[in-house]
Amino acid sequence: MSKPHARTSTGAKVTITIEMTNLGSWGPDCTLDQVYRQAREAAIGRLNNVFKAHVATTRILGPVIVEAVTTDLEKR
Repeated sequence: MSKPHARTSTGAKVTITIEMTNLGSWGPDCTLDQVYRQAREAAIGRLNNVFKAHVATTRILGPVIVEAVTTDLEKR
C-alpha cells in the first residue's frame, strides 16, 4: 500500500529585532519630547527607506522604543 502524496508550497515569516543609532543629534535647548518624537520618526523613515521595495509585505509589529542618551558637555 503506497502512502498518499500531496504537492505543497511553503513560505516563511521572520520576526527581527533591530537597534538603530546615529538617528540625529539634539542640542541642550531641545526637549526630551522632541528628541523622542524625532528619533522615532527618523527610525521609521530609515526602515521605510531600507524596505521601500517591500512596503506591502513589511510592517512594524511591536512598540518603537526610544532611549535618550544625554552627555554632559562641560564639567561643573
